[in-house]
Amino acid sequence: MRKIDASYRIIKIFKMLYDKPHSMTEIIDELYREDILINKETLAKYFKTIRQSGCILRKRQGRFSIESVPFTLDLSDTDAQYLAVFVNLGIGLYGENVQGDLKSAIKKIFSLTNKNAVEKYILSLSKTKNITPLPFIFKDKISKLLKYGYDNSKIKILYNDEKLVISHISFKYIDNSVYVHAFNEVSKNYELILLDSIKEIIPTPEISPNSGFAPYTVFELRGRLAKTYTLYEGERVIKVRDDSIVVSNNFEDKNRLFRRLVRYGTLCKIISTKDDILNFKLMLAKMKENLLKS
Repeated sequence: MRKIDASYRIIKIFKMLYDKPHSMTEIIDELYREDILINKETLAKYFKTIRQSGCILRKRQGRFSIESVPFTLDLSDTDAQYLAVFVNLGIGLYGENVQGDLKSAIKKIFSLTNKNAVEKYILSLSKTKNITPLPFIFKDKISKLLKYGYDNSKIKILYNDEKLVISHISFKYIDNSVYVHAFNEVSKNYELILLDSIKEIIPTPEISPNSGFAPYTVFELRGRLAKTYTLYEGERVIKVRDDSIVVSNNFEDKNRLFRRLVRYGTLCKIISTKDDILNFKLMLAKMKENLLKS
């Protein structure tokens, strides 16, 4: 099992109990799935720490939940307005399931605010109903991609004058830009596609098979990095050794993943696939060449 600081464990447990009630066994099992091993005695100590921080921790029918916290959010008029714009856009853009998740998230936020903040938000909600800020000018493109990409259908796009076929789409906001994270059916890799550069979106009747997922990039982390590493989206630990962990990743754009892994230096080693090892070496060789030129 990975060695995780107690502070991280307590924050993780706090989040679980704040989201919904859990029994001790459920908490222990959920942490175990993240390679965090604790027992009931340790968990009871963490409960005591949470209570000492000022949180009200209740037990009902064998399950624990956090009823209240000793701090509140102070929303300004501008905060309330931006939050209202965000909610209005979400309600207009997504289906019922996502709308339900959005409303639930907002409810959680306002459980940490005072009554005055709620009144500001409700007032702003009606005033901002028809406002569309600049970052959301891509509403039509996003709506089409969500509609055409239902059940992982293949979608044809014109991207920077290049015709691509993509599937398994999601969206990412990076460095003030909106990207489509999608599986390229030709290169067989996940790629980040700048939404602003997509010129055409054409649906197809074809469904991408599960086998269409990009091969996992598998890498090993050693030493102190293995003990402190926090998994990224789409990653999981597939092997734990005495002084290292082995991680798989098939979600992240390969170029971004390689640039991240190179920062770990000698504490990181890519062990599969063969193509990933080759491409990583080519990237390092190019970096070395560029450095020697400067």
